Formats: sequence, C-alpha cells, structure tokens
Amino acid sequence: MLPRNMRLSRAHFAPSGPEKRLASPHFSLSIRDAAPGGCAVVVSKKVAKFAITRHLLKRRVLVVLRPWCASGQAFVVYARPGAQALPFKELETELTSLLARVQG
Repeated sequence: MLPRNMRLSRAHFAPSGPEKRLASPHFSLSIRDAAPGGCAVVVSKKVAKFAITRHLLKRRVLVVLRPWCASGQAFVVYARPGAQALPFKELETELTSLLARVQG
C-alpha cells in the first residue's frame, strides 16, 4: 500500500486543467501536473468481476508505480479487460514502457 502522502483523493479525478493520456493494450494512463503528486489505480467490475481479483491487480500496479508517485505529477492508471490475466513480469514491462513514454 502507498503512504498517505502518495495517494490521490477523488478530487484529483475530476477534470480540471490539462491532462495527458497514454494507452497500451491493457492499461490507460492519465497524467496531470499536481503540487504534491501521487498515484491511483482504477479497476472496474467490467475488468475483474471479483473484489479479490480487483485488489490483487491494484496492488500489482501500485508496486510498479511507486517510483513515479513522488514526481510532482498525478498518475491515474485505468485497467482494461484482460489486465487481470497478465503475469506480473508482463504487467511490469507494459506499465514501465507506458511510463517511459511520459518522460520521452
């Protein structure tokens, strides 16, 4: 779990200001400039039917996002269908390449 100062509240999800969006086959990433920065992961019931599967996917994504959470930007990752079936190494590779495109 992320420390409280790295988590985003629901207020960060409301459209306010410029936002950059990137997508991969299993994830969509929304980036905004924010003073404290932080990360959040959204996994809907359409992606993973059971709560245990949604929480597992959220924990896996947050492990990969942790180094970018304190960068002064707000990252929100939205999981797409099929993401729950990915092994951790493939999930990590896909998210890392997606996050690398942010800085490029």
